[in-house]
Amino acid sequence: MSYKNIYILGVGGSGMSSIAKYLKQKGDNVIGYDQRKSYVTNLLNQDGIKVVHTLDEIMYTPESLYIYSSAIPIESENFQDFYDKENVLSRPDYLKILSEDHKIIGITGTHGKTSTTALLSHIFHFNNLNVSYLYGGITTFNGIGGHYGDADKPLILETDEAFNTFEKINISDLLVLNIDSDHLDYFKNLDNYKTAFYKVMKNVTDNLVVNNDDLNIKSMKELKNLVSYGTDISADFKVQSSGIFIYENNKYEIKTDIIGDHFKSNMVGAIILALLNGIEISDSLNAIESFAGVKRRIELIGISKGVSIYDDYGHHPTEMEATITALKEQTKSKLYVVFQPHRYTRTKEYFNSFKDSLKLADYAIVTDIYPAGESPIPGLSSKNFEEESIKYLKSIRYVPEYLSKKVQNGDIVLTLGAGDITLLGPKILKYLNEY
Repeated sequence: MSYKNIYILGVGGSGMSSIAKYLKQKGDNVIGYDQRKSYVTNLLNQDGIKVVHTLDEIMYTPESLYIYSSAIPIESENFQDFYDKENVLSRPDYLKILSEDHKIIGITGTHGKTSTTALLSHIFHFNNLNVSYLYGGITTFNGIGGHYGDADKPLILETDEAFNTFEKINISDLLVLNIDSDHLDYFKNLDNYKTAFYKVMKNVTDNLVVNNDDLNIKSMKELKNLVSYGTDISADFKVQSSGIFIYENNKYEIKTDIIGDHFKSNMVGAIILALLNGIEISDSLNAIESFAGVKRRIELIGISKGVSIYDDYGHHPTEMEATITALKEQTKSKLYVVFQPHRYTRTKEYFNSFKDSLKLADYAIVTDIYPAGESPIPGLSSKNFEEESIKYLKSIRYVPEYLSKKVQNGDIVLTLGAGDITLLGPKILKYLNEY
């Protein structure tokens, strides 16, 4: 059935904005709704997608399709006209329907999904294969991560585990990067989280590619059509060292400006998926050389007075450790990390691990927790992080002046977190330039 309009509710979210762009390119009349204007909604406007910011501008009608994000309280009084209607779909329901009409090449894992999905999409397009893709990130070369390609080509999909989104998606090929403890507010414990991955992996119809170095993946049995990569001698693609791997007695080297051994490991997984879909390894390696990465993934914001400012979305201890370690190896002098914890529940769950990650830097600053709609937890505060090498500053607006008195030529500053701390890097640059 075709619809007069398609409304994307919560369009400012990373996963929803890519769907909006995909549908717009497909030729549908797409209208977005989000409470706030943002960088993402501005990009959507530039892509020709109208975004409204009040519910008064959206009326329920059976002739329109409505797709809503997990951030939309669809059962609340504000959305009572939309609740329990056949033409009102959650994001997971929409992706399930989409997977019935496309061959899905999925990328999943606790960490690295977005950048690896963007990379694989780039590999296909670099090699003149106009695939569709959906991922929750923004690149400098294509903006929001949504694209409608040739109808007979696959759809490359960031296959998200949050809220068990990936549970009912029909997946032909799947790359599993890693499985680490996360989203326990939904899954309750690591065993449930691992089981969710296992069910998805067992249902893959064609090719399953896995990181053989990940112990949680390695413990899973009875998986079919498996291709593995990693440093383990039993891996099909043997990773010798950072960016160097061997397959069928041939040695290959990944050349990239992207920082971090974890990214290079993920790239091997992407190369395998591309090979299984007809792209030679050499052609993937050529594509990787021109891949500029995804915004907010160890993204260089700028350099002022010899001080390099980076920004990263990392808000899980494992992600933080990988990012801080990668930048520490690049630092000629000192690495300063400014961390904004994301959600009270997550901060409570991983408090000690967050602290351990921050200690890998030369000096860390922690600002108040970004609530993301959650209520405070009594006794939980960013001030609890404070010790000799970790400074608590209540607001990010205090950071530029404080840092300007400490940083020197050759230092690196990393802003880290999933909240509005992404706005801080440019402000630090501006302050350093002016004072």
